[in-house]
Amino acid sequence: MRDIRFFLVPVMILVGGILFSSSCFAQKDTFGKPDTCRVVVFQDEKGNKAMVSVTVYNDEELAAMTIPLLFGNGSSPIRCDSVKFRRTRTEEFDMKTQLIDTVRQTVLIGLVADMSGNKSPLAKGDGEVARIYFTLSKNAKFQDVVIDTTWVKPFNVMKFVTPDVKSVFPVFDNSRGWLKGGIPIPPPNQKKSEVPAKGKETETQKSPATPATEKK
Repeated sequence: MRDIRFFLVPVMILVGGILFSSSCFAQKDTFGKPDTCRVVVFQDEKGNKAMVSVTVYNDEELAAMTIPLLFGNGSSPIRCDSVKFRRTRTEEFDMKTQLIDTVRQTVLIGLVADMSGNKSPLAKGDGEVARIYFTLSKNAKFQDVVIDTTWVKPFNVMKFVTPDVKSVFPVFDNSRGWLKGGIPIPPPNQKKSEVPAKGKETETQKSPATPATEKK
């Protein structure tokens, strides 16, 4: 009984750490090169399906991860269907959870490597940890969406946890995380149209906005 309690206490601390992450966060990694979480979209623009590959680079062992993502503005015609872990670095994890919120258009992935005392933590490395599958409404044009990290109630932010229950807040890379809807997002430096003076045109009217392109 004592051995079981000795094991369960750190496990519960670990699960608590992943489920109730601090809401005050920024990129923070004291273990060397910053860990990174990347999202890459694979989309059939002629069809209505898309897959988002979630990859993680880590230079220390990891016992747990929370990965909350935002995939729309709450009204984008995009549905998150499922999250899969087969043939990824987390396939053998003891706990693999997914919480899909179709109203807020968020998906929360929760991962714990070992809850039985028989498995190793995630080794140092770089590779896929999850695949997220989406359906886009047929023949519906919408503004392009960039998959982003977010905050999911109660206190879930993007966070990794080491076996000794230390927190790592990774870099998030969504430079290839674009879901194409046919209506480009205006460049961030594009000025809003102004009412022109009589007989004159504004620079915005003279030159149409250049569509935003997917970053490589």
